[in-house]
Amino acid sequence: MSAYTDIRERSPGLGSRFSLAASPLRASPALRPARPIVPERWIPAIFASKTAASGLLALLIAFVFNLDQPKWALLTVFIVAQPQSGLVLAKSFYRIIGTMVGAIAALFLVSLFAQEPVLFLGSLAIWIGFCTAASKQARNFTSYGFVLSGYTAAIVGVTGALAPASAFDIATARVTEISLGIMVTALISRLVLPVSLADAVQNAVLVGRADIVSYALSALARRESSQHRIKLLGQATEINRLSASAIFEDSDLRRRSNSFRMLDISMLRVTGIGRFLEGSLSSLARLNESFGAALAGSLSRASIAIELWGRDGLSADGLRQSLLETSASLPLARALYREPSGSDEDAILGAALVGRLRQFLTAVVEFAEVFEAFSLGSRAAKQSLELSLANDSVDATCAGLRAAVALLSIGTFWILTDWPDGATATILGAVATARLATMEHALTAAIGGTAVVVLALLPAFLLTDVLLPSAAGFEMFCLAVGPMLFFFGYLMARPKTAGLGFVAALYFTNVSAFQNRMNYDPTGFLNTSIAIALAIAVAAVLFALVNPDSPQYVRRRFIRIARNAFMRIARERPRIGLREFETTMTESLDQLSRTFRSERRDDISTLEAGIALLGAGRELLRIRDDRSSEATTADLGRQVVLALDRHQPAAFNRARRLADEAARKRLAELREDKLGVADARVAAREMVAFAAVRDTLSHASAILLDARAREAPNHAA
Repeated sequence: MSAYTDIRERSPGLGSRFSLAASPLRASPALRPARPIVPERWIPAIFASKTAASGLLALLIAFVFNLDQPKWALLTVFIVAQPQSGLVLAKSFYRIIGTMVGAIAALFLVSLFAQEPVLFLGSLAIWIGFCTAASKQARNFTSYGFVLSGYTAAIVGVTGALAPASAFDIATARVTEISLGIMVTALISRLVLPVSLADAVQNAVLVGRADIVSYALSALARRESSQHRIKLLGQATEINRLSASAIFEDSDLRRRSNSFRMLDISMLRVTGIGRFLEGSLSSLARLNESFGAALAGSLSRASIAIELWGRDGLSADGLRQSLLETSASLPLARALYREPSGSDEDAILGAALVGRLRQFLTAVVEFAEVFEAFSLGSRAAKQSLELSLANDSVDATCAGLRAAVALLSIGTFWILTDWPDGATATILGAVATARLATMEHALTAAIGGTAVVVLALLPAFLLTDVLLPSAAGFEMFCLAVGPMLFFFGYLMARPKTAGLGFVAALYFTNVSAFQNRMNYDPTGFLNTSIAIALAIAVAAVLFALVNPDSPQYVRRRFIRIARNAFMRIARERPRIGLREFETTMTESLDQLSRTFRSERRDDISTLEAGIALLGAGRELLRIRDDRSSEATTADLGRQVVLALDRHQPAAFNRARRLADEAARKRLAELREDKLGVADARVAAREMVAFAAVRDTLSHASAILLDARAREAPNHAA
């Protein structure tokens, strides 16, 4: 069966009695924007207060029980802290798992190589490299758990190797301190003015619905819609990101996990099919006037129904019935290809326009039904639906290599120079490189982190080595340290300064090294600061040299992922399904869009070309699933792979010619009028699909590859 079920096939006979002039089917109880407990403008201050309170409480408990290094409890507070409680719970869960795995790995390596520094550093570098590479293949906090298991092994392993007899005690102490920070942060986040992630998910879904309505109305009115498509791509990814953490907070959302997946898929389909529809509508003036007039009326009725649904004036069932009637009123495409005087191109364009409009209306109805199912709390799918990830082995390998080289280079310097703070620098170098690998704009963050260490050195010194020695009791300690922790938390609560606040908090926590009985050592403070600055600087150098995270790199990464996806379309095994292809390409497109600026036309054009490739692949999969043109589909896929792999526009041109020939062949078969009803429907679908592939590949080859050609001189230089 085709991936897109025609509206007429879903509910036959329903369109005969329903029209917009009749009383509309009212919407079901609608999903409403969640009202926050506190005004949004207060959230940064509340988050900062909760983070500071969590840090001070974690330190107090560590002091009372005389834990070995309370700084790790405070450090964990800042690592785990998130404005929404669901994010805290998710991050805490994966941090505990990652900590346990990393501690076990460290103990194993210490037991084998504690007396052989070279073998120990080498094996530890392999472990950290593996975990960092695995973190690039996972997403959300699963990725965080992988990278944490890597640098926890460095934290426990390096200190354990210095005292092998106490390695187990050290591992136990680190796990205890980290678990303390996790539990305190999760408890305060959940109990004190909680900001629910479930509310954020609900609001994100509502924004997605509004974006779908705006895009559909814009596309049907033949207005410029590229910004709407880009926004929809980002919103689909945002819903997926939030839902992955919200399931830790809300059992109802956990039960509706399939609804989230279906929301993502349906949003992608509306966006992808809409891109085809826009191209077809732009050629409407070429067709005869009667055809254009009939189509204009259908577009108007569809727009009214979608707008009414967007205002909760129609239920999903009412929208389906209304668009069913609109689909039934569309002009018949076969009238175009049976007209003797009409050209082949006009017949293909007209048939493609009608077919794409029906697909688009079906996709909008699918989204409406999934949205309503989510709103009512019902399951949108009977079986679990797995979304594929846009993974790239080159990217993962480079990330693992950076983390391994950071540990080896700093560790070698430590061993050769016998630097007293070399262990600290080695640990933090591995931590910084591994952690930044999972963040966007890692090079900028590393450079900024080095600057933060320099700027924060004097204030941190004045607080820890000048002000604190005069403080007596924990109350005075809180008065001295609390404002600094609040400041870091306030910076972390704002997107533009989150990285700055996070790095400043990590630096302050490490150099202060709070203990129940403090030992104030200005020389040690300075050496620790130098070690931290060196570790972050090494990370910055590695991110600048090894596969730098630039817009050009992200573009090349997208091309590699697209090439691999089209390769699986062309091959018999392993095959790629429609959902896997859609989610893989869309995640990669979202990553592509994050590096570009909307005011730059070249950036938008490149993203448009990526969307065109997504649409071309979708149509090829539809043809392949009909099983009547598998050889042509495989040949087209191979030509696209060749174009992406070797950057050959000629291969795109060959693919376009193949698609055009296939579309004209199907048209000739339809004009002969010798096919049965079922075969005629397949031929009509394939004609539309081949025409879509032809048009979208033209767009991709003209923009995507030209953009790469413009980068080539700079890359060579």
